[in-house]
Amino acid sequence: MAFWSDATVEPKRQFRWYFVLGGGIAAPNEKIETYAIKTVKKPSFAVSEVPHQFIAHTFYYPGRVTWNPVDVTFIDPVNPDHSAVISNLFVRAGYNVPKNEIASYTSFSKQKFVASVGTPEIIQIDAEGVEIERWTLNNAFFTSIDYGQLDYGSEEMVINSITLRYDYATLSETANPASLLTGG
Repeated sequence: MAFWSDATVEPKRQFRWYFVLGGGIAAPNEKIETYAIKTVKKPSFAVSEVPHQFIAHTFYYPGRVTWNPVDVTFIDPVNPDHSAVISNLFVRAGYNVPKNEIASYTSFSKQKFVASVGTPEIIQIDAEGVEIERWTLNNAFFTSIDYGQLDYGSEEMVINSITLRYDYATLSETANPASLLTGG
């Protein structure tokens, strides 16, 4: 039976979600407001393949799992200034503008980045606002930051975007707590 003929079955909808970014140990008050997030790509992964040659045949075996980056776009309000929030998270991760002082030459570390960015989460909800799915991006850090575009001929809002790289994602489903990707 198709879902549209059964009133008790409802598909997940693309507009019912929110995203949590920032508020890590190193920057608990630095976060992007949930209402400003415009789009987020859900986690995805690829499994490499390893070929094995045997006489005149090639057989394939699964290799390593590689999680793909997640892209996030969000509106940049005046207050709170999300460009400043992202910049502050970046600085807390170890970036400093090069100056003449030796003390300003520091570098990134994964530990600093994770402490700064926190644990990003994508939470899908149902029509009643009840959580039905939660993706957690573990050990995430920025690989790209875009502060948007300005244009005298446009009245559009300024849109910022970031790309997050992470080691792996875990999925928690309220409807199915025995999910295979829960990690536990």
